[in-house]
Amino acid sequence: MKSKYLTVALEAVKAAETPIFKYLDESVAVELKPDQSPVTIADREAEEIIKQTIHAHFPDHTFFGEEGEKANLNNHAGYTWIIDPIDGTKSYLRKNPLFATQLALMHGGELIIGVSNAPMLGELIYAEKGKGCFFNDKPVRVSDIDEVKDAYMSFGSLKYFEQTSTDTVLMELAKEVRWARGIGDFWSYHLLAQGKLEIMIEPVTKLWDIAAMAVIVNEAGGKLTQLNGNPITFSATTALATNGRIHDEIVARLNQQKDSAS
Repeated sequence: MKSKYLTVALEAVKAAETPIFKYLDESVAVELKPDQSPVTIADREAEEIIKQTIHAHFPDHTFFGEEGEKANLNNHAGYTWIIDPIDGTKSYLRKNPLFATQLALMHGGELIIGVSNAPMLGELIYAEKGKGCFFNDKPVRVSDIDEVKDAYMSFGSLKYFEQTSTDTVLMELAKEVRWARGIGDFWSYHLLAQGKLEIMIEPVTKLWDIAAMAVIVNEAGGKLTQLNGNPITFSATTALATNGRIHDEIVARLNQQKDSAS
């Protein structure tokens, strides 16, 4: 049975589809943020609709959004929703279906709900702490692959691996695993939670990119941490997701290279 928080989260991401589809077929103006990532009116309106939907049910909740207000997550208490209205804005701008709305709920510093909605792919995946992970309302689990050589691997932008001294280990892993493709963004996590790949590495990321995925992957039986193996917190800037069985080995490899490069 879905909690009231998950029910509202699902309502909110569905409501966000209205501006997302509205502007998909229009020529929208694009602004560049300080980090050179794009933002559009679709991002801003989708985030605003999510906030309005949540506030109608929970007026005392706060928000930490990519495009808008950011609650103070130091010594976090109460309920805060973490919003990425369009994860994959660059894909959205080219009408590439690899974009999704991500929404997570943090309570007392702990991530307890994660939702990822990819409307052009028809994929809705969600999870609530202690209640499992569901893909289009059907329960899903990670794979039982327990050797790196049999794993399927995805990864984020290649430029960030060089910047973080993890490029060599990425190439070593790419040669060893059975399959390696740089799908990136939310879709790799969708696939991992369904048992369709075993490793996803992002050496540079933001909280709103991985907050929902942390709940989704963990509730699917996998593991999502920072590259050093530490849990995902509000200050996390890296992400490693696996099916859990090979997690410690990948952490050790990633950090062995970083140690030798420092």
